Amino acid sequence: MIVHTLIYRFPDDAGEDRIQDFFDGLRDITTASGLVSAFGWRPHVLLPVDEGSKGMTATHVAQFSCADVATLRAFSESTAVHEFIAGWRKELEYEAAYANHEQMLPPGSGSESTMFHTEHTVTVEAPADLVYAVLADIEGYARLFPPTESSTILEESETHQIARLVVDVSGQLQSWVTRRDLDRERRIIAYRQLENAPMIQHMGGEWRALPLGDARTQLVITHDFAARPTEAVPSAERATELLSAAVDRNSHADLDAVRREAERRAQRVGSTA
Repeated sequence: MIVHTLIYRFPDDAGEDRIQDFFDGLRDITTASGLVSAFGWRPHVLLPVDEGSKGMTATHVAQFSCADVATLRAFSESTAVHEFIAGWRKELEYEAAYANHEQMLPPGSGSESTMFHTEHTVTVEAPADLVYAVLADIEGYARLFPPTESSTILEESETHQIARLVVDVSGQLQSWVTRRDLDRERRIIAYRQLENAPMIQHMGGEWRALPLGDARTQLVITHDFAARPTEAVPSAERATELLSAAVDRNSHADLDAVRREAERRAQRVGSTA
């Protein structure tokens, strides 16, 4: 695995909305390429010493990973990447630096509260609005995702849901409460657990239904998570390994379940048109 770390410095007059647009666009081309396995970005955490430092101090940091150097080279040399850079440099005139390296810290090293970010995606042969409708129907999750025993809404409005999920996790029933913030216009559902399962210190992320045309959608799920040791799994490193494996396994299964249901509904709509 090769990690590509990007250091950005945006001008002082660059608005947060434009910076968000920049990273949304960067995420879109990494997702669409099929060459990038994970992507994330964050604002730089400014220290007092940074104010007087020489050289370039970041305002934001991004990172993505590829299977190997050849894959990273294929992505970096693609037309979409060059067009993206050329267009945005005219708009924001930002500075950038980067480093390519293998993953340096193993999961769980140094602290039981290490945060991890993952991103998984699949292409769905269905309109984005239909895909979003599948995602927003949290009461249907027990039918959609086989490990889910029940999903009960505790609180709901046009812009949010709070629900209790009971899920079969490796043969054991576990329960937690999740909050989901609904952005119907952008077809994004941000989620975070309010009550966690025993081995989870933090779990949050987003579902995104990104239109690729009138009848195709790029479906993305992200996770930001941290594990914690339990009586059954006292090692923080082992807890992180188990949670990371579960996130990866469940992401693929959940994406496939949403894809199949959305495509089934799209076919049904098409057959009655």
